[in-house]
Amino acid sequence: ASFDVVTANPPYMKNHSGLQGRNDAVTIARHEILCRLEDVVRAASRMLGDRGRFYMICRPQRLGEIFLLCDRYRMQVKNLRLVHPYVDREPNMVLTEAVKGARSGLRVAPPLVVYHAPGEYTQEVLHMYNDDNDV
Repeated sequence: ASFDVVTANPPYMKNHSGLQGRNDAVTIARHEILCRLEDVVRAASRMLGDRGRFYMICRPQRLGEIFLLCDRYRMQVKNLRLVHPYVDREPNMVLTEAVKGARSGLRVAPPLVVYHAPGEYTQEVLHMYNDDNDV
């Protein structure tokens, strides 16, 4: 069987990089201990039918690897959006959409800024969290 859409929030950091906490579950979720980024991309490709879409969030530092792995497993990154914690900070996440069997061609969306002040979401993020479209 194949799927039209696969979403993933893979471990962001390679094993033995960054700070690893004492909580094993958090460490496993953040670091490539039980699976690698390549494992996630390969599994997504296997599950997707032709023209299926793979959505993933990861660290921008891994973009080069994401592009290489998607290409290796017959997917092309078609849409990309950088996520900034604040408007004046560097992005700390990247949202990607890859399509299996697609030709190259990338669209870069405007940045998503999460907070306009500490603890205060931007209007765009509030809109994402609320069902009310008037936010």
